[in-house]
Amino acid sequence: MRRQILLAVFGAALGLCLSGCVFEPVDKLYALPVLPQEYRDLQNTIDTTISELGAEYATINYGSNTSTIQLLDMDNDGEQETAAVFLRVTSAEEQPMRVCLFRQGSDGTYRQAAMLSGEGTSINSVVYEDLTGDGSRELVVSWQLSAGVHILSAYNFTGSGANELMRTTYNEGYATVDLDQDGSRELIVFQHDTTGEGYNLAEYYDYQDGVMVMVSSAPLSDGLKNVVRSDSGLLADGVPGVYVTIEIENGFLTDVLTLERSGLKNVTRDEESGVSLATAWTNTEASTADINSDGVFEIPRPQQLTPPDPESTGNQYLIYWQQIDSRGKSATSGITYHSFTDGWYLTLPNGWDINNITVIRDDSLSGRGERAVVFYYWPDREAGEPRRFLTIYRLTGSNRVSRSKQPGRTVLYTDSNTIYCAFLDRSVWSSGLDESGLSQRFQPITAAWSSTSR
Repeated sequence: MRRQILLAVFGAALGLCLSGCVFEPVDKLYALPVLPQEYRDLQNTIDTTISELGAEYATINYGSNTSTIQLLDMDNDGEQETAAVFLRVTSAEEQPMRVCLFRQGSDGTYRQAAMLSGEGTSINSVVYEDLTGDGSRELVVSWQLSAGVHILSAYNFTGSGANELMRTTYNEGYATVDLDQDGSRELIVFQHDTTGEGYNLAEYYDYQDGVMVMVSSAPLSDGLKNVVRSDSGLLADGVPGVYVTIEIENGFLTDVLTLERSGLKNVTRDEESGVSLATAWTNTEASTADINSDGVFEIPRPQQLTPPDPESTGNQYLIYWQQIDSRGKSATSGITYHSFTDGWYLTLPNGWDINNITVIRDDSLSGRGERAVVFYYWPDREAGEPRRFLTIYRLTGSNRVSRSKQPGRTVLYTDSNTIYCAFLDRSVWSSGLDESGLSQRFQPITAAWSSTSR
């Protein structure tokens, strides 16, 4: 963190030099920038605290807040008035973990305002959310006890101290949500039943009478191996929901949670089987996503294509994306072909029938930096032969530009190392595509970020 601050200051100093200080004496031009006094005082205060405690900086394992020193705007006034420092007291046998909160005073000096203690050997994750509805953010800390067991705590930071709002043990993950749409966040904690005697659970915590209370829970699907991710968003009928992606024995499924008057409910879990059968999938690396960017998440349901040759290797699939409403009913919102090998997907036009399409890979020129996926139109499987109407190429290597300009090829997407292009033969089939439409429907596959904290 100290290095980051120095780099920021150095960047500002460099900007000043470029704006006119080139006429300064040489000795001034090469002088190192001076760290602001307030940050030097903060580092000195932290160093003193570490020395007094006999501590060292602690590791934060997961999430977007993993720095050992974090400058924060806890009261949402636009100023970073709080510093959170994460430590481990090396000599402490009980509660060795520490979160020290330093508050900046009117004189610009940071002073220690609170010290939180926790069990374990590291801090698993930390998030900052408004849980109480007062406009300020609370601190949520996961203390790691062992590889599969954590304690989740939430604290209200007053500026002169901190009050613990909740403490619970969990073994899967947690998410912050606003299912009741009151403007503040709630916590959903995911529990894996390892005894076989009860349900896998999603526990719903809300702020009431000065503490976070578990007000309801809902069962997750049976057969849970682990919670892969969770995403908050709208359901198909506009109701807020949480999409919990779970790994099971033979693949994945998504449990969809929503808040009803009676409490948290899993709207996709089948009571008889104990599993969300309608949202289970295999044979794809795709996962729950807002694939069409309409604010509603979709769940992938791959459908295998018939290969053009019975001896073909490597099954090919189209993905039918399902939206779920608050009653657990599903409807297809779009169909894609995903090439995870080459890092792209194509949203298909309406009217494409899985019974009329087949796909194969062509890697015969991969040694020359060209890989291809070939789409065939095959309406008569009894007598007719499949006819090639679309090829999408992934070009790498030093000759990729010249190869993308071969006759009939249209460039779809370019990055620093790769060119994606296509050849479309519209004389074979009126597929609903043209070269312009291809570019709009083609997308590179990007990393999906999970909102689940461990």
